[in-house]
Amino acid sequence: MMIKPLLSGKPQRGFTMIEVLIAVLILGIGLLGVAGVQLVSMQQTVNSTLRSEATMYAQTVAERLRSNGGVTLTAGQLSVLKTQMLANLGSGADLKVTMNGTSTVAEVEITWTERDPFAANNGLATQTLTLDARL
Repeated sequence: MMIKPLLSGKPQRGFTMIEVLIAVLILGIGLLGVAGVQLVSMQQTVNSTLRSEATMYAQTVAERLRSNGGVTLTAGQLSVLKTQMLANLGSGADLKVTMNGTSTVAEVEITWTERDPFAANNGLATQTLTLDARL
């Protein structure tokens, strides 16, 4: 006795349209995830650059204070540094230099605004770098 196959006709070959659409959908979702990770990576790279520049400016101020023999910077020197900072750190940047009474320690404070997706203020967060420099 011969066994008859359950399905008669041609055997199924290839993909159906639904299988192709599901595969394209899964691929699209994966690519969107990769694009999101890339975007966050680029934002964090920009923030890292801003932090590095803020550190550089704080160290520059400390070096100038040391080269002045512990005397505070003139208004002209501070103005030049602030202008450079505004150009590189953005319009929200600020520089404050505080000397203690004996002029042996200076506090350099730099404030700037950077993008933070978790900040409540339209995605912007104010960052502050404080450097205490022994003169």
